[in-house]
Amino acid sequence: MIWPALAKVQWEKLPELFSSRRLWAHLAVSFFLNWIVAPFIMLALAWATLPDLERERKGVLLVGVARCIAMVLIWNSISKGNADYCAILVVFNSLLQAVLFSPYAVLFCNILGSSPHSAVASPQLQLNYEQVARAVGIVSFSDKSTDCVLMLVNSILGFH
Repeated sequence: MIWPALAKVQWEKLPELFSSRRLWAHLAVSFFLNWIVAPFIMLALAWATLPDLERERKGVLLVGVARCIAMVLIWNSISKGNADYCAILVVFNSLLQAVLFSPYAVLFCNILGSSPHSAVASPQLQLNYEQVARAVGIVSFSDKSTDCVLMLVNSILGFH
């Protein structure tokens, strides 16, 4: 689903875009909104709407820390936006997702999302940092290895 959108990106022009101060400002805003504001809004909504349902609250929190990066490409393509600029935002947020999802999932689910009334949180709702990090790493490695294979095939066959 995201390959057609990424195929439109002119990757050789990306270094030129990084010289723009405007791009760096947009990356800063993207980081602030996606990784600082949004998870805490979801935390507030989860506690406001599910104060007595710890399992469901933690599910909402996991959704709150997971960025839906692929849809950015799709909506950008539908709206005929700048594919190169969008690719930079997607790569930036993908890297942050790979690095920040595990600690955020543990922080928001095990600490901020746990009920203060229970002395011990339910064991089936506890997230293990190593397991979450390993799962994110496997997905990231699979994605990157697929990209490398496709670029190699593309270069061998001479597609642009």
